[in-house]
Amino acid sequence: MIRFDVKPFDRDEWTGLITGLQGLSLLQTWEYGEAKAAGGPWRVERGVFLSGGEIIGAVQAMVRPLPLVGGGLVWINRGPLWRRDAEDRVGEMLRLAGEAWLARRFYVRAQPPLLCVQAQPPLPSLSPVPGFQATGRAGWASALIDLTLPEETLRRQLGQKWRNVLNKAERQPLTLRIGDDAPEFEAFLAAHGQFLDGRGFATSLTPELLRRLREFCPREHRPVSLLASMGEDVVGSVLIGRYGDTAEYLSGNLSDEGRKAGAGQLLLWRALCDAKARGAVRFDLGGMDDARTPPGIYRFKAETGGAPYRLAEEIEAARGDPLSRLVRWRARRALAD
Repeated sequence: MIRFDVKPFDRDEWTGLITGLQGLSLLQTWEYGEAKAAGGPWRVERGVFLSGGEIIGAVQAMVRPLPLVGGGLVWINRGPLWRRDAEDRVGEMLRLAGEAWLARRFYVRAQPPLLCVQAQPPLPSLSPVPGFQATGRAGWASALIDLTLPEETLRRQLGQKWRNVLNKAERQPLTLRIGDDAPEFEAFLAAHGQFLDGRGFATSLTPELLRRLREFCPREHRPVSLLASMGEDVVGSVLIGRYGDTAEYLSGNLSDEGRKAGAGQLLLWRALCDAKARGAVRFDLGGMDDARTPPGIYRFKAETGGAPYRLAEEIEAARGDPLSRLVRWRARRALAD
């Protein structure tokens, strides 16, 4: 018998609890939850799954309540996390969490961190969860690079054209800055904001959210900024997130001059090397979906030699009353491809 308890956690409690659990991602960290909630209209709720008095899983959910009438939306993004010996109980954890929020009149949508394709190490597939139904929306897709490999092996794994551009970039008059301090981060945000304004890209990782995320991070988990300059001008930059033993590509930008000089390849390569030097054992490319990722970005990431993965499709649970149906309709419309 599993019990599900929702309660407040401080940063040290939550970080200590989820460290070592399976399925961990940036979206289940205390820092991300607090950063997302600080910008409104979301709030964060965290809960644990207990069996025999021992914690076997945990989940962080973003909650968007409806004012006055109650209920609203619960979004479980890459949760729950589970203890290694409890992987066959993930479906039961989801059922219990769904029942708890449904009882409070919420519509519940979840993206479980479970693979629908094989990878190493393998993760369990998700059986039908009582109370939930499939949404038809494909799960998150990306790729992982194994940073335990020697640097020369990582370089050999790069696609030939990608490696040729990297070799060319290393001969260009490009100056690189790497750091997790405020000056590097502010320089990244300035370049990133200009890039988004100029290209009209929409992203959930807005400059405002990234700034809040850094403010909530302890020193050892601050994002790392990498900037490439030609003379006085920043021509490309990337931001790398850190959680557990994983580094993740969060965001990046290039000017036309940076693209011509191969700054994108140089920045990502140096980000891999820096993450390895800081002790990360894997590098997540931060999204690589042949249907959703722009073709140029997809090809750029696919040539790095990472192992692609895709998570199981999103699932949902809803009450049958008109308010719940309305919340579900609005959520589906907002997430439509």
